[in-house]
Amino acid sequence: MAEYLFIIIKFFIPFLLGGLIFFSALVAPSVFQNLDEKNARLFLRGIFPKLYLYSGTLSIIISSILFFINYHLSFIFFIITIGYFYSRQFLMIRINEASDQKNQKEFKKLHRFSVLIFITQIILMILIFTVL
Repeated sequence: MAEYLFIIIKFFIPFLLGGLIFFSALVAPSVFQNLDEKNARLFLRGIFPKLYLYSGTLSIIISSILFFINYHLSFIFFIITIGYFYSRQFLMIRINEASDQKNQKEFKKLHRFSVLIFITQIILMILIFTVL
């Protein structure tokens, strides 16, 4: 049974990572290059909640499966999961408010923090994948 769980984890982690890297490297830059500011904002405000929900849901599944393989890695993946839901339910709302109020200083600070969370999550997932 543990072999099957291991195979599932070895599939799901790169699957999640691939989606996140695809979005970061291709989708987000293309949005800013091809859409005007109003439509770019509408698109990103529509896609980010879905991206975070998708990533958080897949992360909690991974964390749950990892629990049966390695408790410590499961806990780290659970922290990754919390990051997605925190970003979706709290941070993204504050970023949008700062943007709407044209508060560039607050927007940049919050956006940098969200990018830091995102990069940390990616690094942790890569580390967990290599440890397995």
